[in-house]
Amino acid sequence: MHPRQFLYNAANRLTIWAIRVGIPRPPYTRENALIVETVGRRSGKRRQVPVAYLEERGELIVVVENGLRAQWVQNALAQDGQLRIFLRGRWCHARLRMLEGDPDAYLHRMNRLHAALLRGHSTTLGLAAIKPE
Repeated sequence: MHPRQFLYNAANRLTIWAIRVGIPRPPYTRENALIVETVGRRSGKRRQVPVAYLEERGELIVVVENGLRAQWVQNALAQDGQLRIFLRGRWCHARLRMLEGDPDAYLHRMNRLHAALLRGHSTTLGLAAIKPE
């Protein structure tokens, strides 16, 4: 495994732990973070990734780093958009759908640090709506 990938995975595991126990870990706070769990479309293994969201009309809007190329998005779409999320202290089933629109409009409403990290790490941002079931 490449050292950069190792560090990325370690940081994600630490962030996932912090979200689960309710500890803020910048850029994530108790009010803007959730864990997305998908099933790998090739491996069949459960994968978890922390994401930030904005709530809008009963849906959780996520600005997705790498848009449709994001592995967690591809995994969810391979399962008809089905996934699980850890939100506000509990796991629940949810459905993902990709949205058309300008991610910048949402980035302006997000935590500034998180928005800056997304802009810096991706050239193809996308928008996804997650609807808890």
